[in-house]
Amino acid sequence: MHRFYLDEKLGEEILVIKEKSLLHQLRSVLRVQKQGKVIFFNDKGEFKGLDFIYELKNMERTSANFLLKEKVENMREPRRRLTLYQSLIKKEKFEQVLQHTTEIGVFEFFPIISARSEKKSLNFERCEKVLKEAAEQSGRVIIPKFGKVLNFEKAIDSAKSSGFKTYFAHTKEKENMIYGAGDRQVNLFIGPEGGWDEKEIFAFNRAGFRPVSLGRLTLRAETAALVASFTLLWG
Repeated sequence: MHRFYLDEKLGEEILVIKEKSLLHQLRSVLRVQKQGKVIFFNDKGEFKGLDFIYELKNMERTSANFLLKEKVENMREPRRRLTLYQSLIKKEKFEQVLQHTTEIGVFEFFPIISARSEKKSLNFERCEKVLKEAAEQSGRVIIPKFGKVLNFEKAIDSAKSSGFKTYFAHTKEKENMIYGAGDRQVNLFIGPEGGWDEKEIFAFNRAGFRPVSLGRLTLRAETAALVASFTLLWG
């Protein structure tokens, strides 16, 4: 069943959709037919944690009318909350990180500029669209938060002030293999393709962050983010 995030009141018996882009997707892309069922969700207030199953009554030129069939509690979210501090990498690879780690269950993202970052800016509108679509597809009940781009020093301060345990993936670390976090909320730093420089490693250690190994093989940045996020959330 197709799922859509809808930033409006849900739970009424009749739901009228007028948003042009969503109407296009329902009518022309997915070709939802009369009596076809879709799920709408919203992560705000009383609607958070619920999936609302609606049935299409009729599709008009400028609107679609749905009838509420069922309200279901969604229990798919991980029990842990992971904030991912991801160094900026090439556009398509960064979007892969957002997509796949959203599917895994990352709660919040902070893009960061580290010494070896390959790029320095982002298309925020595009990134937020990737997060929304990945959350819809994977069955999540929230859209992950997406913070502003931080320089490395501010990212360190942000993670430290959170009060939560913080890990950073480091290719030279051999002893501390990453494993499932025991804490309810944790932070994770993933570096760029070139890895962290020595000053950044020193800053991590001074802040009390824990270095972790992702294994014997050298992983690309987008792969490292995926492996580490899954292990911390579900390991």
